[in-house]
Amino acid sequence: MIKDGSIRFSSLQHLTIKKVAVSKGLQAGEEAITVTLDNYILLSPDNIPLDSKDKDRLKEIIAKDPLALIEYWSVDPDYDGEIFRSTWQDYRENTANDSDPYHCVRTATLNLPVKKGRVVCVKAVDVFGFESVVIEKLN
Repeated sequence: MIKDGSIRFSSLQHLTIKKVAVSKGLQAGEEAITVTLDNYILLSPDNIPLDSKDKDRLKEIIAKDPLALIEYWSVDPDYDGEIFRSTWQDYRENTANDSDPYHCVRTATLNLPVKKGRVVCVKAVDVFGFESVVIEKLN
């Protein structure tokens, strides 16, 4: 599809997040924003080049815990619409955020200076290398 002079490609995946929560920060002049992954949908698992046994296992994982496919995710709490600047991230095998080396954490809380019109961008990459992006504008 061509829109505004650029080419857009349809994606094979879709990430959703819960509504970003904003609360009082740890210090004066700060706010805490909490981002929680909600769901991950791999739209065409049959198009992944796997043998039938592995495709069946993939479908089981998707049915049980679709967020288990997330390899890495990151947050830009001040997204400008052009350049993604990650200020928080988690990835498989990172045990600094939790003790589970096989899954990413699902929630991130960032303490930031209070800002009106904040735009939060979340990027995730799954185990197949597909990237998903979610953008949420806060009040």
